[in-house]
Amino acid sequence: MSNLLEIKQLRTSFSTLRGKVDAIRGVDLCVRENEILGIVGESGSGKSVTMKSVMGLLPKSAKVSADSLLYKGEDLLKKSEKQLQKYRGREMAMIFQDPMTALNPLRTIGYHLTEVIRRYRKVSKAEAEKIAVEMLRQVGIPSPEARMKQYPHEFSGGMRQRVVISMALCCEPSLLIADEPTTALDVTIQAQILDLLKQLKKDRGMSMVLISHDMGVMANMCDRIAVMYGGVLVEEGTVDEIFYHPQHPYTKDLLRSIPRPEITRGSRLQAIDGAPPSLHDLPAGCPSATRCAHATERCFAEMPAVTAFSATQNARCHLLAEKEA
Repeated sequence: MSNLLEIKQLRTSFSTLRGKVDAIRGVDLCVRENEILGIVGESGSGKSVTMKSVMGLLPKSAKVSADSLLYKGEDLLKKSEKQLQKYRGREMAMIFQDPMTALNPLRTIGYHLTEVIRRYRKVSKAEAEKIAVEMLRQVGIPSPEARMKQYPHEFSGGMRQRVVISMALCCEPSLLIADEPTTALDVTIQAQILDLLKQLKKDRGMSMVLISHDMGVMANMCDRIAVMYGGVLVEEGTVDEIFYHPQHPYTKDLLRSIPRPEITRGSRLQAIDGAPPSLHDLPAGCPSATRCAHATERCFAEMPAVTAFSATQNARCHLLAEKEA
């Protein structure tokens, strides 16, 4: 299976009033054709910034660099802003966390969809409206012709998210990035949206990057999982490898913190001690050293190298490297 997207040594920093902030620190990642890659980690770990760096959706205060950023063999870093606009929407599309922020409350649903379609596809207004109606039908919105004339506030949260998904798919992208697509929805609607995404991926044969902090979602949706912490990719592997043979201490802590059916009433969930590091004061070594029960002096002083455990699994940890040596 070939790589659709290949990222090598991605680094993203922001200029702030308190100085430079290194949000992403040398991330290597690939997305293969027709797979769902999950990026998991706590809030602030760098999940969304990584993919927004790829899409070129960060503010001007951001500085993005990489050894290479290949999409279908083309280096996106060598593209002009005008050339990148041809990739966004047409080749790569993104679904954001809150559907209300992606929809203009003063515009109809039909306006949102036809605007996207006519921007990327050379079709008439009438043809764009036909395509928009069909897209709404594909994502499970009833009476799509009537819904085209309605406004975002007339839709439920789940229906608004379906509209946002249909907007992202209007130009039939090869890569769909879903950034916490179910965060603001109740549990029943969450399951419906995730099932929809999985079915759309299967029907269209596209690749998907799913960003979440929910390990349960990752287990149900993904082929491979990348675990991020403090702007660093600490472990990646197949779903089976991550859930049944985790290597990095932080990955194991994440798995232990998942609510389980066997937990009895009155007992406490197992939390990860401490808090994520501040991006203004990142440790010189492993980003998870301050919360790791096995950390040594070396862990605080030196960033671990990547240790491979199989063709698909690797992790950054000094202790793991010593065991493999």
